[in-house]
Amino acid sequence: MVENDRFPFVTVIIPAYNEERYIAKCLEEWVNQNYPKDRYEILVYDGMSTDRTAKIVKNFEEHYSRLVYYKLNPKRKQVFAFNMGIREARGEFFIIFGAHAYPERDFLKKSVETFLEVKKSEPKLAGVGGKIIKLFENRLAKLVALIYSSPLSGASTFWYEEGPHFAKTIAFALYDKKIVEEIGGFDEDMLTGNDFEFNLRINKQGYKLFFNPEIKSYYYARSTWKGFLKQTFNYGAVKAVAIKKGYFSPMWLFPLAFLGFEISMIVLRSLIWIFMLYWLALLEEAIRLGVKMRNWNAVIMPLMMFIFHNLISIGFVSGLVLGKKSFR
Repeated sequence: MVENDRFPFVTVIIPAYNEERYIAKCLEEWVNQNYPKDRYEILVYDGMSTDRTAKIVKNFEEHYSRLVYYKLNPKRKQVFAFNMGIREARGEFFIIFGAHAYPERDFLKKSVETFLEVKKSEPKLAGVGGKIIKLFENRLAKLVALIYSSPLSGASTFWYEEGPHFAKTIAFALYDKKIVEEIGGFDEDMLTGNDFEFNLRINKQGYKLFFNPEIKSYYYARSTWKGFLKQTFNYGAVKAVAIKKGYFSPMWLFPLAFLGFEISMIVLRSLIWIFMLYWLALLEEAIRLGVKMRNWNAVIMPLMMFIFHNLISIGFVSGLVLGKKSFR
């Protein structure tokens, strides 16, 4: 436990663009954290919203004048808000959070406690993150949540892992500002997937990231086909751009291998049995998740996962050919 007089100051950085449906709930939970109000600040960077986002945030700023601060992000993209927030942060730690989400009320305290505790045995600790629980607004959102809850998606472990562990990537994380300034902040060439590249760079510099599932937040899953298709395509493109920037993991070649296999199967029909095994694996995973999560939308999960894998593969090839221009 952190002693009352030893709470480090933390800056919460929240980029927002047209988030009138979600930003009030997000800020409501942040201003009611069980953490001393004089030991943190909330910086909301508005990417020139055209809805009521600015009005809602300014209302919070008026009522919590020493806690919530409304700021403009004229370049609009999240990555610029991240770096602006780091430069302007008063905290020795900062948290990158999303306006499309909200934290548990002990989120901040548990993040700090976890960092300080793990730091005792791992001096190269740079950040800690927690479990993200997806919320559903329609059937598509439930399907997207199922996909990301499966290791077959290749998604980061913060979507589905249960136990605490050192991780390669974390989200909605608390970071040590000095270490982040040392490695150079977020890469502004990465207009999407910048948090992924950021975590890779932290690992490459020899620093550690830690995942604690007791640190919980809630995220509204993509609820439109346009959002799902765009996010999945970019998910593949980001991996390819990361390779071009000097990072590599054998797992990232799966999209290329998957696409190559599909093309080969057109010519070599004898490979069809491997394709059938792939579908059986998807079906088995759908049954497992459907029972575990009591989500019977899992009956069409195999088809959705097939679409997901193909979109990632196409995005990956686009990223290899076009680089950052491939981002949608």
